[in-house]
Parts: sequence; C-alpha cells; structure tokens
Amino acid sequence: MVRTKVIALAALVAAVGAAHAVTFSNFVYTSSPLSDGASQSFGGNSISFFTPNAIVGDASTLRSGNLSIQYDADAGVSVVSVGVLVSLGAPVLGSGTVNFTEKVWELDCNTGQTLGLLGSISHSFDVNSGTVFSGNISLSSQVKCIRVLKSFDLNAPDTNDLDIAAVAVVNQSIQTAPVPEPATLAVLGLGGLIVSRRRRK
Repeated sequence: MVRTKVIALAALVAAVGAAHAVTFSNFVYTSSPLSDGASQSFGGNSISFFTPNAIVGDASTLRSGNLSIQYDADAGVSVVSVGVLVSLGAPVLGSGTVNFTEKVWELDCNTGQTLGLLGSISHSFDVNSGTVFSGNISLSSQVKCIRVLKSFDLNAPDTNDLDIAAVAVVNQSIQTAPVPEPATLAVLGLGGLIVSRRRRK
C-alpha cells in the first residue's frame, strides 16, 4: 500500500514539473499591407511577433493603417498576468503616431469560444516618446486559456518634415500561478505517508 502511494506521488511530481509550457495557436494577422510578411516565434511561456511591413508615412504608400495580431494561448495552469513589450524599431518622426491597445479574453479551452474580458492595456507613441513600451496586464481572474488581440493604429500625415510611424517587434510573456516545487510536494507526500502509517499502528 505504501509503495503504491509513493509511486502515485512520484507521478504527481513528474506531472507538475512538466506543466509549465504554454501552447500558442490560431494566429491571425490583419490587415494588408501592414500585416504582409508578419511572423512569430515562440518557446516556453514567451512569444515574439515580427512585422517588417508595418510602416506608414514618407517611407510608404500609406499615410495611415491598422495592424492587428490575434492568438490563443493554453497554459495548462492558471494564467495570472500577461506581459507585453512593443518595439517600434525606429523613432516616430514628424507627425507620426502609433496607438497601441491590447485586450485579453478568457477562452473556453474546449470550444474555442471567447468568454469575459480579463484585462487590457494601451499606450501612445509620438515624436516625443521613446521607441519601446513595456507593461503588464494583471488578469481579473485566473484561467488556463486566453485569447489576445493586439491593435496598432499607425498615422503619419504629410507635412514638411519627415513623417514616419512603424512597428517592428512585439514580445509577449505569459505568467502563470506559482506551482509547488517538486521537492515541496515530495515532503508533503512523505509526511502524509508517515501520518497514515502511524494511524494504522
């Protein structure tokens, strides 16, 4: 009986140790031509998006446009917050502006249906701001699956100056609820075994 409990405890520890990787899926980029050539790379709990053609103004045929990036994430454990870092790649020039908004919804892990809004964040770039923004969205409730929508409104009206607005890289990290370390679980499990043996005696 004791051996069976030890084996079950070992299996639990192994399962907890492997439960941290986030699965990213269902990538949707809109709209062309700002979304042309967009791609992503990911590993662990982080993902990066690359948008080489998200540019408006004097360096483009467009003076304004919207770029949207949507994806789903299944953490397997409770997500508590979503970290975001936006890099324009180059300073906004002249009349250029980039207005960034990100929204996070709860996602039904089985049906893929969006449920309630869990949190959002926004930031505006202009000629007086830096080229990098980082922030954190603390979710209103802890869920395992989320849908994230990033939206960038780029504008660069024509003036006598050099007018440019662009977005190059967006990084994302998914923070999950802390899980007891395997060593802690092992100690708790062994304590339970000792108590159960003493009760039998």
